[in-house]
Amino acid sequence: MTVISDSASPARLQTLLHRELQLDAARIRSIARIATGTAIAVTVAMVFQIPLPAYVAYLIFLLSQEDTASTIIGAIGGLVAVTLAVALSLLFYVFDASEPALRIPLLALSTFLGMFLSRTSTLGPIAFLSGFVLVLSQTLVDNAPNTEAVTHIVLWLWVVVAIPVFTVIVLNLLTGQSPVSLSRQRAAALMDAVADYIELPLSQDPSLLREKLVALNQLKGKALLWDKKLKAFAGEDQRLLGLMLEILQIARALPPQLPATSRHGLASSVRQSRALFLERRGVDDAAVPMAQEGVKSGSDPVYAALRLALWELRREAGGHAQVGTSNAHATAARRLFVPDAIHNPAYVRYALKVTFAVLAAYATYSLLDWPGISTAVTTCFFVSLTTFGESAHKLTLRISGAVLGGILGALCLVFVIPLLTDIGQLCLLVATVSALCACISTSSENISYAGMQMAFAFFLGVLQGYAPASDLTVLRDRVVGIVIGNIWISVFFTSLWPVSALQQARNLWLSSLEKLSAILVAPTAQAAADLRLEVNTKVQQAALLKSRSVFEGSWVQRRRPAHTAELEASAMERLVYSTFVLRRLQSSAPSPAAVDLCMSQRLLALSKGPAPDSLLLDVPDPTSLAGRARLRLNEEIDHASRLL
Repeated sequence: MTVISDSASPARLQTLLHRELQLDAARIRSIARIATGTAIAVTVAMVFQIPLPAYVAYLIFLLSQEDTASTIIGAIGGLVAVTLAVALSLLFYVFDASEPALRIPLLALSTFLGMFLSRTSTLGPIAFLSGFVLVLSQTLVDNAPNTEAVTHIVLWLWVVVAIPVFTVIVLNLLTGQSPVSLSRQRAAALMDAVADYIELPLSQDPSLLREKLVALNQLKGKALLWDKKLKAFAGEDQRLLGLMLEILQIARALPPQLPATSRHGLASSVRQSRALFLERRGVDDAAVPMAQEGVKSGSDPVYAALRLALWELRREAGGHAQVGTSNAHATAARRLFVPDAIHNPAYVRYALKVTFAVLAAYATYSLLDWPGISTAVTTCFFVSLTTFGESAHKLTLRISGAVLGGILGALCLVFVIPLLTDIGQLCLLVATVSALCACISTSSENISYAGMQMAFAFFLGVLQGYAPASDLTVLRDRVVGIVIGNIWISVFFTSLWPVSALQQARNLWLSSLEKLSAILVAPTAQAAADLRLEVNTKVQQAALLKSRSVFEGSWVQRRRPAHTAELEASAMERLVYSTFVLRRLQSSAPSPAAVDLCMSQRLLALSKGPAPDSLLLDVPDPTSLAGRARLRLNEEIDHASRLL
């Protein structure tokens, strides 16, 4: 997968930016909503002289999501979080307003609980925002003349959050896109893209397609919340998604010498399934003629397995497939905490590292008596992620976005602000710059955070009060605070229980091997389908972590060298599609269970660490499609055992 970390050359960076900044109808509507929302929020803040107008505008960016359901849920969750934080802040002031020695332990406790619950609870976003607002409100005591002023400021914080919350809710109810229509459009577009990849492999990036298919699974869940009638299609949609991921993975193994006519027939089958899918969802779509082509015994195993998977896809899309047991993902019981919340020390260690960084940042600007760099505390909250590579990637985006936003804000302060004469012109400027920043923030996680930081830095520089701003020191102090926060995060995340993104990726690969082992001996087709979906999700997560590991450099020690990561990832991909091919052929032509059990045990042994011994399998009928697939998988296991 091509990500920002791969941008070692200007050509790669240009390719990345071209891909990330491509606009479609959905993104254009999101950009327009964000620009309109910031203009409305700034107008309200200026007219009624609400404190922190820069935060009012920035919260529009934080709360805006690609679909209406996500935006409304996030907005309501944010309002609940700030309400809880304000109430707790007023309670804490009773004890620590006149006692700085007590304030430090309360800051530490608030940070620790917020970060711990953000990783272990289903209410993680609310816990995170509550902890952040609680810490931010407690630091206001240092610069307030008296406790009454602090109380007023904290109560205003609720209004600062409420205005953008109601703004984005109203805008999305009026002009937002429902997750139902968005997920349907994404599914149809991805089926077209997979068909294009099968027909012309160089036309699409298969890793990027897999990333989008995995993301579609989350959007599908939001669609179920938005329209309860879709529950009738929940199981079918889950199976369709799993089949599309399987088809994409198998298609990566198609032989290069496969005739163009055969590729066209396979692609036509996908397009026909797309037409059936849209027809069952009530969308008119012209049917695509499909080449009728059977699987011949002498054909390639990969080609044969793909034909079988496409046949099942057509049956699912047309509503003719036999429904098996309910999907594991759909029936999993919802829990308040993750199963290993208490026993896994990684969650406590993560919360402690962030807590130490926040306290160090707070002590830095307090001892220096430099309140302008208080953004160091904010940086520690929003940059910290589980692994050092992810945190380093995010802090890179944060610094670059803040610098670009600061430069843009400084140029506006010097050349544009002096020419403005009324609030309407200011809002037009804010809307224009917001649209520019939203073009970046609505892209993927690779660069979206840079757009958020551009907007925040610009708002802090331009919206300093209720009159035209002219002070450039705000921008300088903000950038300095960001750098200090990043330094403290780097210090604690590299010195205390460092977690390597690449090591996490390798752990996911080993976990995927266990699932691949179970696929070969799965008792039912439905169980195998559930396992295939889990494997694709884990492999995609591992690909993302591997790309983020480039940002780690030599800061984090690893048990294995980093230069073998590409070879390991390639070996893992080959193991995945070789296992999928064998399982698909196995289901159509069962063979002695002893052979498959042996293959399963080899994969399981590979997942435990020690490399399994090379084995010459006694494959019955090695010239058959299933026999050739078994020999291919055995070769891939031998190859992977020297790498994983």
